[in-house]
Amino acid sequence: MTSVMVGRRAVAARQLASGESAAFKVEAGHLLQIVDLQGKQVVSFVAFAGLNHEERLSTPVTVTANASLVLKVGDKLYSQNATPLFEIIEDTVGRHDLLTSSLPIAADVSSTVKSKVSTQDSLRAAATAEGLENADVTDPVNFFKHVIIKQRGELEVKDSFSERNDTVVLQALASGTVVIANAYSEKKPGLAASQPAGGAAGQILVRVYR
Repeated sequence: MTSVMVGRRAVAARQLASGESAAFKVEAGHLLQIVDLQGKQVVSFVAFAGLNHEERLSTPVTVTANASLVLKVGDKLYSQNATPLFEIIEDTVGRHDLLTSSLPIAADVSSTVKSKVSTQDSLRAAATAEGLENADVTDPVNFFKHVIIKQRGELEVKDSFSERNDTVVLQALASGTVVIANAYSEKKPGLAASQPAGGAAGQILVRVYR
């Protein structure tokens, strides 16, 4: 257990295999720990706050408020109304993505060549199961995702820098709901690979501490 967890008690925990998503309730002051159990995974993270979940995590506002595309310990994640929702208090990787979103898959996709899975669809299903119907999950923070901007502005997804048991810990600054996905591997930004990364259940561990 890291020093930031001393004196804390876990109130929720879930292991997520590739493509799986889950929702977690958090209260202001709670800690949210995300652990890459196997390495090279990507975690897509969306959040909602307010009495009616009217505020949602916004990556453009987060980039602007921190004046940086790179998240670091001490930075905050903001809603579309510039309300601080989370603060990063521990991070063993230091490389995350604030630029890209997964893309939904059209219902009529039938080609055996095209992938029929989407991290966005998984996030939306988990949000709906939590009662957040029609939740906007298109604006995630992608923890551990390594995206580079090429010379002419093109984006390229590289292997994550995350190694086994790498961790990011966030402190909730507002009560609300977070929806977290162990994202599918991608063949290019936003599009899942035709053969998503497999492996044993529990590649990602999520814990909420009081």
